[in-house]
Amino acid sequence: MKYTYTMSNGKELKLKLTSGDCVEIENITKKSILEYIQEESMTMMITLLRYMVKEIDGAEQKNFSPKNAQALFDELVDSGLTLKKILMDIIYETLVESGFLEKEDWEQLKATQTQTSKK
Repeated sequence: MKYTYTMSNGKELKLKLTSGDCVEIENITKKSILEYIQEESMTMMITLLRYMVKEIDGAEQKNFSPKNAQALFDELVDSGLTLKKILMDIIYETLVESGFLEKEDWEQLKATQTQTSKK
């Protein structure tokens, strides 16, 4: 199942992380996917977006490059999303829908992030 995210401009993204995507990411980073997603770095977010984006407005995205992922990230920021919102609402949500994170773990992480941002 793909996670669907609709941007404020109406653009629809369909995202999913597959086992094949994870193998490629692990080969590149030399880390397990569970270790890698804890880094919360720009590189991690761009890399995951690169592999997660499967469709944009119904058009299949084959060979989604790092430059494409960077442009999409910038577009998400330009549409009003913060780094934390992209991480929590797109990347982590896709990891949940793809079976790499438990929904309860994601909800706890989201609650922790909300509490931290209120301080």
